[in-house]
Amino acid sequence: MSTQIETLMTQAVSALREGKFDLAVSLTDKVIHQDADHPSAHAVKFSSLFKNKKFEQARQMGGTAAQLNPHSVFVLNNQACLQLEAKQPAAAAGLLKSLIDQFGERSQWLYNLALAHRMVGNYDYAITTFRRTLDHQPDHDRAAFQLADCLSQIGHKEEATRAYDYVRLLRTKHAPSHSNYIHHAVANDSLTEEGLRQEMRLWEERFIPKDNRYTAKQVQDKNKLRLGVLIGQIPEHWLLATVAPTVSSLAKLGDQVFVYWHDEKPRSDLFDSGVNVVHSPGFTDADFARQVRSDKIEVMLDVCGMRRGSRQRALGLQVAGSAFGWLAHEGRYATDLVELLDDRLTEQRFFVSAEYESYTPRNTPLPAKTFAGIGCQHGLSYSVIKVWSEILRRLPDWKLHLDATSALVKKLLIERFALHEISADRLVFDERLRAAPNTIVLDNFVQNDPIAAVDAIDHGGVLVALRGNLFPAQQSAALLKQLDRADWLCDTQRDYLNRAISLAQGVSVDLVDRATMKKSAVRDVHGFSKRVRDILKSAG
Repeated sequence: MSTQIETLMTQAVSALREGKFDLAVSLTDKVIHQDADHPSAHAVKFSSLFKNKKFEQARQMGGTAAQLNPHSVFVLNNQACLQLEAKQPAAAAGLLKSLIDQFGERSQWLYNLALAHRMVGNYDYAITTFRRTLDHQPDHDRAAFQLADCLSQIGHKEEATRAYDYVRLLRTKHAPSHSNYIHHAVANDSLTEEGLRQEMRLWEERFIPKDNRYTAKQVQDKNKLRLGVLIGQIPEHWLLATVAPTVSSLAKLGDQVFVYWHDEKPRSDLFDSGVNVVHSPGFTDADFARQVRSDKIEVMLDVCGMRRGSRQRALGLQVAGSAFGWLAHEGRYATDLVELLDDRLTEQRFFVSAEYESYTPRNTPLPAKTFAGIGCQHGLSYSVIKVWSEILRRLPDWKLHLDATSALVKKLLIERFALHEISADRLVFDERLRAAPNTIVLDNFVQNDPIAAVDAIDHGGVLVALRGNLFPAQQSAALLKQLDRADWLCDTQRDYLNRAISLAQGVSVDLVDRATMKKSAVRDVHGFSKRVRDILKSAG
């Protein structure tokens, strides 16, 4: 190698280490011009482009760099990262396995391999590999978060709660980690009332500003509110059947409505053209607060609660003259500046869009002697599976239809019911099936699904639901009260089990007829939106 090339390579490596990526590329180009197959020059240029986030240029030369440097840890790892960035997980997995085979396990390679598994839907392998990552590096907070998220996605609710608790310990000053833990712990019934109060106090101490409040804009014209709606990752059926129709209806009533959409995938098509949609997933809490102030929002309506996308810290800054929480899963906020809208929707608390049926392919009535289990899309908690299994054991000629659609969740549910002596042939997974007249509908009493309950009752189903304190349970209770069927609610899990069995054994009940459904106004979006708007106006 000539002295000139050696000098250029020394300068290029120094530039790469100092973060002068453009200079490193320029120097390696001079080397490649003299020696087209110079391995080190290709490796340094490739790494410089990658670190400079010029992914397309790096991708174009990645293959050549890998061929010239088949044993370079640096090049193979960057090539794998590029494949992940390009949404090519299979290719990335191949490179990472090659790295691990040649050089042994390293935490970052395991983490990237787990990401590749997750991208193609291999959640079992992803979970195993994220756990292996944490074996190598217990403080790898991204691996801990991904593990918790995977467990949540496939319905391992109890394990997800523990995993999110670990993430919270690793990310002590990271608000979303705390909100995820609180959300899952409450949804999984893993926190006592006192425990939840302690978590809320902890949140307030760490994340809610005490004296650094904004000067909030008060309502100027009660006939034309400037309304902000914060939407995070909420259940899809809530979004389609309740939130989007209500938001669009509020805009039609004359309000200036801004939706702050905190999700990676833009969904502005859900709302009418009169709704201003701000795509805000990358906003910090300060960015969000500044945006709300610049939009001159007078009333903020939060649809996140403590779910992912939570803006509790920003709400603690009092970004609007008044703030309401709606559909907040826990029904609580870490700041007393947020009032629960649901507590004031006393006359009419529940609404589901009349168009909801168009969002689901279920159009074939369930056969006889088949329970309809609803709220199973993300799996079921241990307590629910235990009760439903006992019902099936007491009624050996009955089956249970579960409304899960994910192949992995179905597999998991089959395995978990098998632990309670319920064989797979007694579980039905058919996306075409819906409730028929007199179908007995079992509500998931840990994470109730009143949206699916409306659909089932509308088709003649009889709902078995448990009275509860959390928001979804309150919605189920409100729904039955609106339908004049409050007597369908059970007070304990034992009552729930006995009622399901007695109904299966022939105890008759009056179904909800069309007249009752219409009188209940469950599907009256205009009336519901007017009621919501009256509450929002009264705060100003």
